[in-house]
Amino acid sequence: MGVNLHTELSAIRAKDNDLHYKDVLIGYKALLGQNTEGERILTNLFRSNGNEEKLDFNALNPSHIYHIADIKALCINFRLRFLDSKLFRGTFPVEAIEATKTFQSEQNREITGFKMIAPAPMFKLAEKDKDPLLMVPMGGDYYYLLAKWGNDLHPLRKVLVYPFRDFESLLKTVFVFCLAVALLFPESLIRSNQDTGTIMHLRVILFFWMFFSTSAMTVLYGFSRVKNFNTNLWKSKYLD
Repeated sequence: MGVNLHTELSAIRAKDNDLHYKDVLIGYKALLGQNTEGERILTNLFRSNGNEEKLDFNALNPSHIYHIADIKALCINFRLRFLDSKLFRGTFPVEAIEATKTFQSEQNREITGFKMIAPAPMFKLAEKDKDPLLMVPMGGDYYYLLAKWGNDLHPLRKVLVYPFRDFESLLKTVFVFCLAVALLFPESLIRSNQDTGTIMHLRVILFFWMFFSTSAMTVLYGFSRVKNFNTNLWKSKYLD
């Protein structure tokens, strides 16, 4: 009959004080039941309502402080959203966690208020590229840049989303587009043998025809797709 090692090991332990092992077990349970600093930071990030923090200004880097007007301009120029971090559906990398740990150590307090700047697809938006910025509200419409990760936005993004800034930008885009087409359109396709006017007169007529028709189609498309301008979306938790 063989020796059961489990039984033998248990017998050896039984000769010692069982309370010692019970205390160790209780200690491990207590340790495992406590959230680590990283887990607490992630919990705060995914639950934050963007509440303002009372910070020690002497421990801040002035170059990381931004006013709400600057943030608004950035979001409008690149069609981004500025929302509470609890709506962020991306992942928070090690850089963000470590930056938060360092910041909390410098401030000597736990930080629970976080805001995010990122493209709309990176947020969990209610009905109605990726280079997020993690910020802490300081009060007085100022925000402190805590961390940045991911790849830079495409260099053409600012140009591509320019028409969506506001109505004036959309009108300018349509105007420039129609003017360019009217000036560059081949003369052979504009003038017929019966036309007696100058080519410039014909181009002016073509421009106005294109401007009104393109504007009408743009408005029709915008209303049908329920698209909104960046000036109205940058702090909205709803879809376009």
